[in-house]
Amino acid sequence: MADLEGKKILVIQTHGVDTPTRTYSPIYYAVAAAAMEMEVMIWFTMNGTNQLKKGEAEKVSLVPESGVTLRSMLDMALDNEVQLRVCQQSLTLWNMVPDDLIDGVQILGATSIIDLALSYDHVMYF
Repeated sequence: MADLEGKKILVIQTHGVDTPTRTYSPIYYAVAAAAMEMEVMIWFTMNGTNQLKKGEAEKVSLVPESGVTLRSMLDMALDNEVQLRVCQQSLTLWNMVPDDLIDGVQILGATSIIDLALSYDHVMYF
């Protein structure tokens, strides 16, 4: 296996709570990359933004009896030092303000994604 320690991966998440089957994989892959000692950031934009609204991710579960919610996946990402970032313009699209966000999320402007994509080793888009 290649030495991935110190490599950087950017995961762009565009799907939100209305499409739960498309929300888990990006977070799962991000946590896996973090476990491989990679620096990982998930950039939430478009519909992906709504999963960061307080109270929303708790409502999403792929397998209800499992007890695993989208919120527990986001918490797992934060616990593994995955950086969660959200596009400021997407907050406006969803009529959200910074106080609406779960803890641990940083807001960045839309142009930041260009700089990030150019500086990371790999970009995954969902």
